[in-house]
Amino acid sequence: MSRQDIAADRVLALTLRAGAYTSFALIVAGLVLQIFVSGLGTKITSLGVIVLLATPALRVLVAALQFLRERDFKFALVSLAVLSIVTLAYFLGIQIG
Repeated sequence: MSRQDIAADRVLALTLRAGAYTSFALIVAGLVLQIFVSGLGTKITSLGVIVLLATPALRVLVAALQFLRERDFKFALVSLAVLSIVTLAYFLGIQIG
């Protein structure tokens, strides 16, 4: 495994870790605030859930950018196709719900 591969893996891991920790902090803060200010606490908790759900899509976007930087256009195209499917499913889910 080359240094570039290790660096790419670290960036992807950092993306997932940052998303998970951010969503955890927002959800906990929202739950604590809900005790004192119910409307604000609910909004912050919802934001934490949105961040948690958006994290995998962000990871796919980061992977696509990494592949483009490495000039691996085949995998970049696959990553962007997966991102398009995830985005389409999200918007179709909003339309149905």
